Amino acid sequence: MDEKQRRALLEDEENRNEFAIRREERQMAAEERELEREMAALEVDEEHVKQEIEAELRREHMGLDPERRLAWLNNKRDDH
Repeated sequence: MDEKQRRALLEDEENRNEFAIRREERQMAAEERELEREMAALEVDEEHVKQEIEAELRREHMGLDPERRLAWLNNKRDDH
């Protein structure tokens, strides 16, 4: 094998490695986007569940705040 063929083989291998890295980067970016979508959906679901729990607490206490408020209700009150 002469120097030109050896150099061509090395360049081919380098190109394959670069393409493999790019493919993995694309897969990781796609996975990151999917995880971000799932996390956003979970946050929406969490907020919906909290609202349902708050509504149930108001029904149970005839529209009044319970003696011991839920932690996120206390935090919500502090935010406003």
